[in-house]
Amino acid sequence: MGAIAVSKKEEDQIERLRKELGIASKSGLIRVALKTLERKAHEERLRREIQESVRRCAAADRIENRELFSAAIARRASE
Repeated sequence: MGAIAVSKKEEDQIERLRKELGIASKSGLIRVALKTLERKAHEERLRREIQESVRRCAAADRIENRELFSAAIARRASE
């Protein structure tokens, strides 16, 4: 891969972060940033999957509760 065009401000930010984090090279900083972003993206995907699963289970629970409630009312009425 070739060079990446960045502004002077971004170049300064890269250099500052590299020094602050004690990373020897710019490419090392990029590797760390990519791993961090990949982990964050994975966590976000997992969070969305969990939320969707909770929504599906909640919907199923509502249906089941409605059916149980209806059955309980029918049972009481027949007693």
